[in-house]
Amino acid sequence: MQIENEKERQFLDLLDTYKSVIAKVCCIYTSPTADFDDLYQETVINLWNGFDKFRGDAKISTWIYRAAINTCITWIRRNKKHSNNISLEADMPIIAESSSKLADYKRLHSLIAKLQPLEKAIITLWLDEKSYEEIADITGLSQSNVAVKLHRIKEKMSKMSD
Repeated sequence: MQIENEKERQFLDLLDTYKSVIAKVCCIYTSPTADFDDLYQETVINLWNGFDKFRGDAKISTWIYRAAINTCITWIRRNKKHSNNISLEADMPIIAESSSKLADYKRLHSLIAKLQPLEKAIITLWLDEKSYEEIADITGLSQSNVAVKLHRIKEKMSKMSD
């Protein structure tokens, strides 16, 4: 019983530390068929189920990003009727210093919502200032493939915003 309580405490501490990371990933994949709360809950369940298996080969943040992205992508694949329209009214807290920044935030997320699932993951990680090495570790791509895909994603988003 003591060991289980310690495991739960460690997991809850981990969740507390990385809740904004999990929320950010879930928000990116939120749509009419993928509710933020459902995605967040499923991600937490998957993290809990894999908690004992985490060996520390990668950084904990890498493991969390990978689990969150994989959970969301799996959700999308299971729900073939998935729409690319993001719901910015999700329960994720949006912090904006001004209405202009909030408008920029909504515009950026509107563009990201139009991307394919892997593209969403790559651009989100890049916006979170992850290195190409970290993005490669999280997505399972090579660093050079990350660089190429990121360049193409930026071009695609630029064309969409015209």
